[in-house]
Amino acid sequence: MLSQPIPFTAALNPAKAPVHGRAACGFPSPAEEYAEPPLSLDDLCGVGKPSLFILIAWGDSMSGLGVYDGDYLVVDRAIEPRVGSVVVARIGAEFTVKTYAKVNDIPVLKPANPAFETIVIGEFEESEVWGVVMWNLHKLHD
Repeated sequence: MLSQPIPFTAALNPAKAPVHGRAACGFPSPAEEYAEPPLSLDDLCGVGKPSLFILIAWGDSMSGLGVYDGDYLVVDRAIEPRVGSVVVARIGAEFTVKTYAKVNDIPVLKPANPAFETIVIGEFEESEVWGVVMWNLHKLHD
């Protein structure tokens, strides 16, 4: 489940930081150095769009996809989900994050942790797909 949504708006003076190239996650590349243009998280995440919100994930139903308790999720309410999208859904008065799927043409919410069950949208309570998760901001070091 998730906390209540926080509107995501651009700061008056967004900070830009230089991007110092690329880092291989496999074997290092012998390619020549390449300087990327400066980057701001505002630009990267699309801050300023009225359809963007930040939610804080809690629980471990999506840990199999790398969404962990305390992660900040940038959610766009203007994007239509497609099968495989990670979405925020409202089930009754609660928010939850799951993968959007269809089973026999019926929309469902699938967890990424086998300890949790699939939720059929609309089966028990008022429910809807609230938005599509565009970014997961996950802290790697304290």
